[in-house]
Amino acid sequence: MATSKIVAPLCLMVLVFCLSLSVVKSQSDGVCAGVERPDPETIPCTINCIVADPVCGTDGVTYDCGCDDAFCNGVDVVKKGEC
Repeated sequence: MATSKIVAPLCLMVLVFCLSLSVVKSQSDGVCAGVERPDPETIPCTINCIVADPVCGTDGVTYDCGCDDAFCNGVDVVKKGEC
C-alpha cells in the first residue's frame, strides 16, 4: 500500500519532466528554424560571427553568435535574446 503512495508521485514527476523537455525542444526548433545542427562528432565546432545575434541556451548561458553557437556547444535554445 505504501509503495503506491510513492510510485504515483514519481510517475507524475517523470511525466512532467518529459513534457518539459519536449516543450524546450519545440521552442528550440521554432527559434532556430532553418539552422542545421552540426554532427555530434564535430562538437565543439568553431563559430566566427561578425554581428551579435544572442540566444538563450537551455543551460542559462547567452550565446552571442546565435543558434549556431549554441548548437556547437551541444545546447538547445530557449529564446532569442539574452538569458
